[in-house]
Amino acid sequence: MALENLPDDIQRRILSRIPCIADRGRMSLVCHAWRGLIRKQRNQFVPLLPRPRPLPWLLLPALFPDGSARAACVLSGCGVHHGLNITPLGARCFGSHDGGWLFLDDGREPRVHKAVHIRSGNVCDLPGELRRRNDPYPHRYRMVIHAAALSSSPEDANYVGAAIVTSWRLPAPGPGALAAVPPRRRCVALWVKDSGVAMDFVPHGDEITALHVEDVLYLHHGGAFLFLTKGEHISVCTPIRLQHALTAQWQAIGFRPRGRLYGQYVVARYLVVSREELLMVVRFSPHPSQPTSKFMVFQVTKREMPDADADANFPVAWYPYTWSELHSLDGRMLFVGHGCSRSYEASQYPGFKDGIYFLDDGEFYDTAMIFGNSNVRRYPCSDNGKWSEGRVQRCFPRSDPSNRSAPVWLLP
Repeated sequence: MALENLPDDIQRRILSRIPCIADRGRMSLVCHAWRGLIRKQRNQFVPLLPRPRPLPWLLLPALFPDGSARAACVLSGCGVHHGLNITPLGARCFGSHDGGWLFLDDGREPRVHKAVHIRSGNVCDLPGELRRRNDPYPHRYRMVIHAAALSSSPEDANYVGAAIVTSWRLPAPGPGALAAVPPRRRCVALWVKDSGVAMDFVPHGDEITALHVEDVLYLHHGGAFLFLTKGEHISVCTPIRLQHALTAQWQAIGFRPRGRLYGQYVVARYLVVSREELLMVVRFSPHPSQPTSKFMVFQVTKREMPDADADANFPVAWYPYTWSELHSLDGRMLFVGHGCSRSYEASQYPGFKDGIYFLDDGEFYDTAMIFGNSNVRRYPCSDNGKWSEGRVQRCFPRSDPSNRSAPVWLLP
C-alpha cells in the first residue's frame, strides 16, 4: 500500500514516533510521498491535535571540524543533529529564551552581550554596562552576565530582562602607572530593550543577598523575577516601567531552614515552574569537581499558624514559607539550567518517562574561567545526562572540553 493511502490513524502513529521538528524536516526530503504525508499532518491534524512543545536541545560547545557547535536533541534519542549548524562565533553561551534565542558573550573587552535567533539570524543587543541605585556617584560599571531571564521575546519592545552578573569599575588611568586589576562584585541587574545600561536595584542593606544568588526565573503570572540564594531563600523583584525609566520593587522572602543535612556536596540549585507550582531542584555530587550523583526536588509550602513545628528562632512572620520535598516527579520531565529551567509532561511525549535532564554548568559562575586565559582554561562539558529512577544516565553524546563555553539548553 502506498504511503499516502495509509489510514489517517496509522499516519498519525508514524509521525508521532518522529516528534522532533528537525527530524521531520529531514524526512520530508526523502521523497515526495513523505513530504505529502508531513504536509497533510501539519495542515489537517495539528489544528485538532496540537503538537506538544519541542523539548530543549543541548548545545555542545566543543568545536566540530567546520568550527560550529551542534545540538543534541532529546526527541531524537539524544543524538546530535549533524545537519543543523549553530555557530556562536567563538562566544561564551550563558542561556537562552523560548523560540530559539541564544544568549552570547563574545569574550572581548568591553563585553558585548547579545541574543541571537538561531533560525533567522536576528540579533538583539543586551547591556554590557551597569549602574547601581545605591551608588552615591553616577559611575558606570562594566559587567559580564552569568545567567539571564527575560519577561518576553528580546524583539518585544516592552520586554524586561534580569540577570546575575559580575561587575567592576575600571580605575581612572594614572600617568605612567599600570592599571590595577579592578575589584569584581557579584550583583543582579535589570534592563529594558535597547537601554544599553542595566540597573542594580538591590536595596541598601540587601547587597549581601545578591552575592549569594544562584538562579533567576521570570514568573509570568506574577510579573516578577525570582532570585534564589544559596541559603534557599527567594528575593522577588517586580519591575515597574515608567515613561522614561525603569524602577523595581524588591522583597526578600525567608524560607524556614529545615536543618537538612544533604550528606553530599551541593553543585547547584535551580528554580522551575511546574504545574503552576514553584519548585527548587538541588543537584549533588559526592565531592567538588566530581560528576553529578543525584537530585532532590522541593516545592514551596506556606507555613500556617499555629505552626506544628514552630521555632522561636524562625518565626512565621519572618519565615512564612518552607521547602517540602517531592519524593516523586509524578510524570514531570525537568530540564534544569541557570535562568532557563523548564518543565514538561512526559505523558505528552510517547515513549518518554519522567526525569531530570541536566548539563555541565558547574563552571557557570567561576570568574576565573570567564576572565582567565583562553589558552589554558577548560570547561569540562562532560557532566551531562538524565537522572531518573534514582540513578544518573549518561544519555547525551560525550563532548570534548571547551575553552569557550559551558553547554547550554537551547529552547527551540
